[in-house]
Amino acid sequence: MFATLSRSVIAHPWRTIAVWLVAAGLVIALSPSLSTYTTSNQQAFLPGSFESVKAQNVGNKYFPAQSGATGSIVVSRNDGGKLTSGDQQKVQGLVSSLSNDKIPGVTAVKLSSNSLAPNGKVMAPSVVFAGQPGDSKVNSAVDTVRSKTSSYLAGSGLKNGLTGNAAISVDTTNAYDHANTIITIATIVLIVGLLGIIFRSPLISLLPILVIGIVHSAAVGITADLASLFGFQVSNSVAPILVVVLFGVGTDYIVFLLFRYRERLRHGASHHDALRFASSKVGVVIASSALTVIGAFAALLLAKLGSLQTLAPALIVAVASMLLTGLTLVPALFILLGSRLFWPLGPGQPAQNSVFAKEGRFVARHPGLLAGCLAIVLGGLTAAASGYSPTYNTLSELPASTASQVAYNTLASAFPAGSLSPTQVYTTSSKPLAQSDLQTLSSNLSKAKGVAQVAPPTLSSDNKAALTTVILKDDPYSNQALDNVKGPVRNAAHSSAPADQVLVGGQTSTFVDIRAQLRADTKLVFPVAVGIILVILAILLQALVAPLNLLVGVALAFGATLGASVIVFLDLLGFDGIDFSLPMTLYLFVVAIGTDYNILMASRLREEFMNGYSATDATRIAITNDAPTVAAAGIILALTFGSLMLAGLDNLTELGFGVLTGILIAGFVMAPVMIPALSTLEGRLFWWPRHARPPAVPRTSEPEPEPATAAQTA
Repeated sequence: MFATLSRSVIAHPWRTIAVWLVAAGLVIALSPSLSTYTTSNQQAFLPGSFESVKAQNVGNKYFPAQSGATGSIVVSRNDGGKLTSGDQQKVQGLVSSLSNDKIPGVTAVKLSSNSLAPNGKVMAPSVVFAGQPGDSKVNSAVDTVRSKTSSYLAGSGLKNGLTGNAAISVDTTNAYDHANTIITIATIVLIVGLLGIIFRSPLISLLPILVIGIVHSAAVGITADLASLFGFQVSNSVAPILVVVLFGVGTDYIVFLLFRYRERLRHGASHHDALRFASSKVGVVIASSALTVIGAFAALLLAKLGSLQTLAPALIVAVASMLLTGLTLVPALFILLGSRLFWPLGPGQPAQNSVFAKEGRFVARHPGLLAGCLAIVLGGLTAAASGYSPTYNTLSELPASTASQVAYNTLASAFPAGSLSPTQVYTTSSKPLAQSDLQTLSSNLSKAKGVAQVAPPTLSSDNKAALTTVILKDDPYSNQALDNVKGPVRNAAHSSAPADQVLVGGQTSTFVDIRAQLRADTKLVFPVAVGIILVILAILLQALVAPLNLLVGVALAFGATLGASVIVFLDLLGFDGIDFSLPMTLYLFVVAIGTDYNILMASRLREEFMNGYSATDATRIAITNDAPTVAAAGIILALTFGSLMLAGLDNLTELGFGVLTGILIAGFVMAPVMIPALSTLEGRLFWWPRHARPPAVPRTSEPEPEPATAAQTA
């Protein structure tokens, strides 16, 4: 199939390119913007069965003016002193001014008896927005409140800041947009520079950027089309992840083809014959690699957490687009460029005694020693993964200079940390409620562990529902706050229900439910992804033992990568925790994308073994020829993901470091050493149940390469 496709593309390159340009142009021109379907509202990704979602629905029904996104305007003196009576009157005037302005998207701006901090240094009027964090109207209102507040207080000796879930959402979106720009620039510079060093050709340096850039725009457009068609939203982390996935994976596939193409040219084949041969051989590898990644990402569709489930379409579209590109558009461009592709130095000559040839001989002679040593080292790193501690504190992941973070620091210095995002307890009843019915509830909530304050309950207009606002002692995004809401707060609320139903809502309650669903999704997605990858590998390699070896290898790479992340971020850098989504995304990227290199090496091992070489010689030949490919692709992909660490966001820094580490392990340890070592140790068993036919004269060494003829490549 791949040989037929290769011949067709190479015979009709202009037609292939024309079809691609027309299709990509239509998608890019007609698709909506992906930002229209992007949100930072984590609750939007939860199933409706969770308590926090039910609580929000009650709030929307009975308390629409109080159930929206919230914020605190944090006001303090420039000199850090106590607020004077004049300062306090100025803040009161600010509240009146903002209220009179009737800002679109703002329900209320108000002061209460609790708005002045006990130490007298901070005042924090509250803002209630008409909508949830991430809504376009709310985002616009945040900017307006900030602008009007700064203008009103200008020259007063008072400084201000807006924090709370609405402001955090806006700042997070802005941070991701900035990060996306930095990552895109860094990725392009890295790829151009590294390809230039490896192939010493300006065309090869620039061509992948042009091709993948077009594919990226089309993939983003198709993702937006799917979001529009099926009515889903995606997380704001999708855009930067798409950049590194497409440019990283896309460059990998192009590098796979370039190395095999160049290898054939160095052995004397013509450009047509070399490209046909390379495309047919590498086409299988690219297809298998892409299907493995797609299969692993498809497992995310089984997740109930929307931020994971909706990540799948974007990644599947991206990799599928790059698969088609690698099999069609790239060979078409290569054949048109011909010898100019490797200008000015040409493809070069085969290295007679390269470092990879030495590596191949060493691995072939000492497979047991190498496999054992690597297992000990990687096993030790895997053991460190047991120290993983997640964080759900999205605010602390933003740069320290972020406006909402600065305002929160001032707020937390004078108020209970939970003032940032109060917890709402909703009571509903089929009969009218009275304040006396809610006394036990308020009393029990005030005694619950982790609670700092409980405001008097507020009744709905029909007295069929009540809202009790709870201020937590801890940062509402901290693990301690999550544990307290999950246990003591919800228990106190449920056990003292004065009516039909009591539900605990708010941001902390939302993250309690996200944490629970993430754990459930992890238990489901991990094994399904493994099963899909195993089936694809078994079909590709036509064996059962080899795929199991590959999976054990990538599992060990994943464990070692997570362990390295724990050591760096928790033990060395002293982070409070690692982003809660890291293990899932790291698993998928390291296991799925890292498997690409194992597939490339295993395919070459199988090719040489099926040609009749002994396991030892197959290992030597495969490492000599394909370890350079894996090393080059691994460096490019690792550094591409490493560019995430330039974004200034802790979660992207952790993801960038993790994937960089995992890819380096896969590209420099697993594929070129561990997998060949295991194949040497296991011999014919590695390829069970299929075995190679021994040649008429047993082969013990690789013959001198001969120029490939058309008949040989057919």
